[in-house]
Amino acid sequence: MSKASMHIEKMNHHPEWFNVYNKIKVELVTHDAGGITQNDINLARTLNSLAK
Repeated sequence: MSKASMHIEKMNHHPEWFNVYNKIKVELVTHDAGGITQNDINLARTLNSLAK
């Protein structure tokens, strides 16, 4: 989560996320846009690469 938070701050795109024991759930949606945006997709790709 600490590596992810650095990327999140850099992208200035703040998801809802939950950490329970050894699992992290991230919800990516831009409420102002009414759905998923390119920023959500970019952040998802970044987080996915960090998880590998």
